[in-house]
Amino acid sequence: MSTAKVIIVEEENALSRSLQDDLEAHDIAVACVFSKLDEEASLVFGPDALVVDPKSMRENGHGLLDRFAGLRPSMPVILTPNPKDSGDDALAFDAASVVQRLQKPYAVPTLCNLIGRMADVSGHTVNDLDYVCALVETDRLLPNLSVEFQSKQSLDNDKIVGYEALTRVKTRRALNPAIIFSDLVDVAVEVEATLVVVDESIKLATALAKRGKPVPVSFNCSAIMMTYRRFVDALISRLKHADIKPGQLMLEITEEARVVDVDRLAAVCHALRGHGLSISIDDYGTGLANLERIAKIPFDELKIDKTIFNACYDGDIPISLLASMLEFCRGRKARSVIEGIETKHHLAQARLLGADFGQGFYWGCAVPPKYFVPGW
Repeated sequence: MSTAKVIIVEEENALSRSLQDDLEAHDIAVACVFSKLDEEASLVFGPDALVVDPKSMRENGHGLLDRFAGLRPSMPVILTPNPKDSGDDALAFDAASVVQRLQKPYAVPTLCNLIGRMADVSGHTVNDLDYVCALVETDRLLPNLSVEFQSKQSLDNDKIVGYEALTRVKTRRALNPAIIFSDLVDVAVEVEATLVVVDESIKLATALAKRGKPVPVSFNCSAIMMTYRRFVDALISRLKHADIKPGQLMLEITEEARVVDVDRLAAVCHALRGHGLSISIDDYGTGLANLERIAKIPFDELKIDKTIFNACYDGDIPISLLASMLEFCRGRKARSVIEGIETKHHLAQARLLGADFGQGFYWGCAVPPKYFVPGW
């Protein structure tokens, strides 16, 4: 799908994160440049316009304006803040066309209108795979990974019963992390990216335990990762040195296109459980997350994919199908989780099904851990 694209040169903070999310909600693709090292990926992104904080550009020694001038004769620039002196003269803005000067915080509707007028979306699309590859080639993927956490709630009383780690790329928050954790990138990169998430999850689980809130923290892991000795050894090493008790960290086996021998996967799960790691099967009801997996893998939790839940909610599949699945979980002494709960009506349906836990935007989106762990 063709869409307007904008590069924002800014500091990485709560305001820039919020701005990315707001513009993406208005169908404007955003990539940020927080460091001079992020410039290569921004060139691949191919923006229609730049939104520039002169202070950030000056402090980081960016050469973006000159570089974009070679790609487009006059790259439109929205400059902010409105300077009271000539401090931005050294940034060579004559290499581009300053179309507007705006004060912070940005007025999103105004910004959207400006970008919309400057954009020529005919024939160009956002290619996130090329963007990720550019980050990888310049060693900027791992430094730009951030981990946020979404709560999991008890359907009995709405109390938080756990957190799930969700990966974001700081410079392009709308990018689907499934691109990173797939065969589209080198396996060594996927291993290191997964371990970044593992480390942040252990850190949060440790912090919660010290505060007397030892709820499980889960992280996603592709099944193929669990067949790589390097990753499994690194994970076990971290489990041995982590200051957490068994059951406080959970691995969610995610759905993917790569086929894995289920018997081998089950053997690894048994070994990891022996080191105190709980096992969850994610995305049940889609693709490869099928009956063979739940029959052989020793799981502690089963997550019903939101597409299956929505199909049940809409009446496209009988409620008895999910009810029997949840009954199977109870027979295995495993917890069940309904994903995709966004409204009070979804919540009522999930409770009617008899699931143990729920997860979704009804309780809020994923946030950085500092929002619920003071002093993070």
